[in-house]
Amino acid sequence: MHIRSIYEEHYLGETYRTGVAYLRARNEDDDRAPRRVGDHSLARQREFIAKAARAQGVIIIAEYIEYGDQEGYRPAFTSAVTFMSETGVPDLFVAREAYLARRQSDFRLFMETLKNSRIELVTAIDRWKQY
Repeated sequence: MHIRSIYEEHYLGETYRTGVAYLRARNEDDDRAPRRVGDHSLARQREFIAKAARAQGVIIIAEYIEYGDQEGYRPAFTSAVTFMSETGVPDLFVAREAYLARRQSDFRLFMETLKNSRIELVTAIDRWKQY
């Protein structure tokens, strides 16, 4: 079975570990992150995620982009978790934790969803370490 990354700059070794990327943007016409979430464009988020995935020996096989900064329901997040649960992909990559959820209440809810789905959140930019 051959698995190919959807990113150009990816892990080049033999592996069967896979991951999914979750990105955020203001809207479909503006690829910058939502104002209160972060300041990295979609392209920059992809770079961070590709570098972190490569360092961990993971191939990114799918990407989900969430537009806007609405509270509560996030269709791209829901689609990503559904896809990961159905396919057994264990790692969800985000540029930073704030890109998953800026609000503490949303973050707890999303982390509970990931825990219940047996999905691990992997942040590409961490205060304590960077790839």
